[in-house]
Amino acid sequence: MKKLLILLTACVALALTFAACGDDNNDDNGGGSSAATTTTEQTDTTAAKKPSGGQTVEVSMKDIAFNPGSITVNKGDTVTWTNDESIGHDVTKTDGPGPDFSSGDPGGMGEGDTFSETFKTAGEIKYECTVHAPSMSGTITVK
Repeated sequence: MKKLLILLTACVALALTFAACGDDNNDDNGGGSSAATTTTEQTDTTAAKKPSGGQTVEVSMKDIAFNPGSITVNKGDTVTWTNDESIGHDVTKTDGPGPDFSSGDPGGMGEGDTFSETFKTAGEIKYECTVHAPSMSGTITVK
């Protein structure tokens, strides 16, 4: 009887694992509603736009600051921001050439969430965390 109970428990655990790994295809009908899902979708979308040969530059969000606060990249490079603390942040363009970008809702990036953007237009781009601006801001120089 004890072996049967262990086998049954293992089967239930396996079934739950497979259920959690279910079909994750998001169509254009809204996808998920959580911040983590939104962040993942944005990262996936941005990665698809990344031209081959471009480099990725990492920016950490820690101690209510972008680290590093100023970076220089080449056209076609991607910047990936990672929230490395438990306080919610966001990344929102405030000035500069090229299209506007935003990671989503103010403070919507939780700990461990990432957001990426590929830069195709030369110039100086300013961005901020809208929750902690003006002290939490950064600059990207695109060559």
